[in-house]
Amino acid sequence: MKNILLPTDLTLASLYPIHEICRKNMGHPINIYVVHTLHMPTGIADLLFIQQRKPYEMVSGQFTEALEMLRRKYAPGLQPLSFEFLWSNTRLYLRHYMESRGIGSIYMLEDHPYRHRLPQSTPLLPILHKCHTPIISVEKPSTPEFGTLTTLLYKTKMPA
Repeated sequence: MKNILLPTDLTLASLYPIHEICRKNMGHPINIYVVHTLHMPTGIADLLFIQQRKPYEMVSGQFTEALEMLRRKYAPGLQPLSFEFLWSNTRLYLRHYMESRGIGSIYMLEDHPYRHRLPQSTPLLPILHKCHTPIISVEKPSTPEFGTLTTLLYKTKMPA
């Protein structure tokens, strides 16, 4: 079983590496952990009343729909395609997270800006580059409509 980390900025374009992951690991069961990091609240009131579901409610319906469609498209070889928020951006927390899930590689979209889509979003890329897990860059398609739901789901690099 291969366990792979896929950082996302909650855009459809950031999910594109799932096609490459599934193509490269065809015939092998894989787990893909799609993650987005958020600042950990620091005030006592924020910590007492932290709402775990609130960030999930802020994710676009199109992003959630794309994840579900990708789960169905690659269902035979893809074990759980999970999406979660990580409430920290420290290297130690990320290392523990990755060790507990047995992450063996990180896939990222080449030259993608990975913007902060939520008010509490925090940068993950600088920390990922400091961990000792191989990072595999996936080339962006050059189609002008890249980043749309149709392109993500139907215009893939899968072999004929």
